[in-house]
Amino acid sequence: MNLAFAMTAASPALLSIWLLPLVGAIVIWTLGPQLRRNAGYLGSAFVLVSFALALANFGAAGNATGLRAPLVTWGPGFAFGLQLDALSLLWTLVITGVGGLIHIYSIGYMWTDRAIARFFAYLNFFVFSMLTLVLADNVVGLLVGWGLVGLASYFLIGFWFYKPTAVAAARKAFVINVFGDIGIMFAIFACYAATGSIAFSDIFAKAGTFSEPLVLAICIGLFIGAMAKSAQVPLHTWLPDAMEGPTPVSALIHAATMVTAGVYLIARFAPLWNLSPTAQEMVAVVGAITMVTGAILGMAQWDIKRILACSTMSQIGYMIMGVGVGAYQAGVLHFFTHAFFKAQLFLGAGLIIHALGDEQDVRKMGGLYRKMPFTFAAMLTGTLAIIGFPFFSGFYSKDAIIYEALEHGHPILFFAGALTAGITAYYMFRMLFVTFFGSYRGDVPDAMLAIAPPVPGAYAAHDDGHVEHAPTWLMQAPVAVLMVPTVIAGYLTIGGESSPWYRYFGTLFGHGGNVAGVPLAIPEWASTIFVLVLVTLGIVVAYLRYGNPPALIGAVDRLRGEALKMPPVLAHAFYVDALIATAIVRPANALGGAISRYVDPHVIDAGVRDVAWVAGMLGALFRALQTGLVRAYALTIVVGAACFIAYFAYLGTAR
Repeated sequence: MNLAFAMTAASPALLSIWLLPLVGAIVIWTLGPQLRRNAGYLGSAFVLVSFALALANFGAAGNATGLRAPLVTWGPGFAFGLQLDALSLLWTLVITGVGGLIHIYSIGYMWTDRAIARFFAYLNFFVFSMLTLVLADNVVGLLVGWGLVGLASYFLIGFWFYKPTAVAAARKAFVINVFGDIGIMFAIFACYAATGSIAFSDIFAKAGTFSEPLVLAICIGLFIGAMAKSAQVPLHTWLPDAMEGPTPVSALIHAATMVTAGVYLIARFAPLWNLSPTAQEMVAVVGAITMVTGAILGMAQWDIKRILACSTMSQIGYMIMGVGVGAYQAGVLHFFTHAFFKAQLFLGAGLIIHALGDEQDVRKMGGLYRKMPFTFAAMLTGTLAIIGFPFFSGFYSKDAIIYEALEHGHPILFFAGALTAGITAYYMFRMLFVTFFGSYRGDVPDAMLAIAPPVPGAYAAHDDGHVEHAPTWLMQAPVAVLMVPTVIAGYLTIGGESSPWYRYFGTLFGHGGNVAGVPLAIPEWASTIFVLVLVTLGIVVAYLRYGNPPALIGAVDRLRGEALKMPPVLAHAFYVDALIATAIVRPANALGGAISRYVDPHVIDAGVRDVAWVAGMLGALFRALQTGLVRAYALTIVVGAACFIAYFAYLGTAR
């Protein structure tokens, strides 16, 4: 094996961006008991320094070749290195930038948790895992990061391991993601067999020589992994359950990092998808189904975090549909804008949950805009962005995806995207009205809500009755920072093809056109107006049902009645969990039980026992021959010699 290490001038910067969060995780894990709450400040510093280094290399990464740092070479075509190009830089900035803000927020949110150091070690490890995924310049490095992200998410979702629901949710997320890993491994084997290399550059350079069935097979394998990680139907069921983790975990996983890994995977392998219209069609259709399904499920939720989880599923569906129809810039743009407004929404929800003593049912809220005006402003801003309200960031990215679906000849996907926008406006404003309008319906006294307005913050009660609050800025400041890009991030695309966004990505994705039919001759402004009409209709219906004063009279009983009257198919989330349990989980458990009852004791254990019994018998036989008498040994030698002589004499006679 030829093992070589290579360093370039770009290596120090790239290595620092990549390894700083890992160093933070190791230091915090090692010194956790001594650091205590300081672990939060230390972990945040490591991630934010990584962000600053990535930002400093913005210009270099935007060049045609970007920054590259070859690290280890095992042999021809089998090398591991790092690359920072326009695509990986965008993900890196979001992972470390938004991730750093979530780290700061977590200091306040986890202020009273005794395992706060362990929490920040997990957070830093998660960031390192995501950076491994997006910075790798080869498929094996991507797979390593892919697997590490699944492991880190298992730690974070199940952080409160004393809760059986958290443990079950972590196990479910891990198992589904491992299933997706199998698809990526298959695709990697196929790429290496066809090219003799694991490097992205070699695979893409030779992609034109692949047969169409091979390209389709590779794309299917990759998309299985993307479906699992990005919660696409039917591998989406882990996402709402992941809400069992702390709220900052929900923001980190659902906004900026883990669930968008599938979008990155498809965008990174755009040269392969561009060669297979069938694969693109598959991706676009699954993304559209997920987009609509997530929105419908959002209407059936009352847990504030589950509402946002379903909205994440729907918004990732938009991104997948966008890259599926070949609108890579639009799909990646929606990833960018979504990272800000979804993180803001989750962190805003965390402020509410903290203020109400961990209450998450919006039916037990109400009237909070008077008690928590800052949180109301944050949730309103995020809601306007996610529904695509004009001049907010989501308006530019979502509108681009919907129109480009039509432009590339997919009218059905266009109407699905427009309809989903209206549904999103309905259930997001329903959440906003029920949470902040009317009168308070919960159990927390008004006096408790006013302890530290507008954000009570985390607190710790000492033995003497003194209550220690976390500094409120720790939770407010990150939300306030996120509100800025939530509004203006979409302005990067103003100017169309000549805008900074499109000029920066240039020809990175190549020709992504997937024209399935004749595009409809509708100008973009007409598409925008059509979508806005549906969005406005969704807001109006939500207001009439949940926002106006008459509708809020007797809200508690009415909202509970709605839950009881909900169609069973929605109450059970289209029975996908039940179907998976019936088709996979129960048969697997039955097979495992049968193996444990029959195969394990009667075959595996029996085989081990038989080997031990044979060894014991042979030992007893040879022990009987060890008499210690010289004449017995002499007799053995004589008998043995006689046997040899007889054998060779027989051979001579036979010849």
